[in-house]
Amino acid sequence: MKLTNEQIAIIDQTLIDKGVVYDEIKLELLDHIVTDIELETEGSDFDIAFSKAMLKWERELEGVNPSGKFAVSRMVKEKFSKITKNHYKFSLLAVLIFSVLMTTITRLKPEEYFYYNLHLVFYSVYSLICLINIISMFFIWKLKIKTIYGRFFQANVGFTAFNFYLIYSGLNKLSNLYRYYIYKSFFLNFLEWVFKGFFFFMAVYLVMVAVEHFRTIKKYKLV
Repeated sequence: MKLTNEQIAIIDQTLIDKGVVYDEIKLELLDHIVTDIELETEGSDFDIAFSKAMLKWERELEGVNPSGKFAVSRMVKEKFSKITKNHYKFSLLAVLIFSVLMTTITRLKPEEYFYYNLHLVFYSVYSLICLINIISMFFIWKLKIKTIYGRFFQANVGFTAFNFYLIYSGLNKLSNLYRYYIYKSFFLNFLEWVFKGFFFFMAVYLVMVAVEHFRTIKKYKLV
């Protein structure tokens, strides 16, 4: 059977009612459900075919808080959880490698000018990453297109204010850092880079999420 625009609109609204408010997930599910219904034998009743298709996708559409006002589908929650886990996995792995590398380099090159310039480059790149996140936040807000990546970005971009505080604080103390650095052990210097690096790579991951948001918009032609 070939579905009418009205029938497709009914499916679309049903998905929204079940907490599928993110456009790329909704379009993906809509395509699957429409295909399932249209594969039914010619002349089948739409309501019956629709019920069968919804039953097939019942688990993915099951509300994780079905009695609550802000219920979302299991599929949405699982995708959001996956992005969150990847956020911390990426940040932790990247910061460990980065911190070992930076601590080793500064131990091999203990000169004050090198230490100062290395931090200056780090905070400059850090500032650029934060600026990109602010610009991305503006365009995500302006486009008003809901994707799971856009939602994650909006939920975490507030850390940018703290990132700017870390940058300001770090640059302010830069001239005094070296005198403390030369008396610290390898481990303490490693921890210093871990602290700075963790928030840095969280900001980097947000840029990656913003890129995925805009890539999703282009892929599904949402504008």
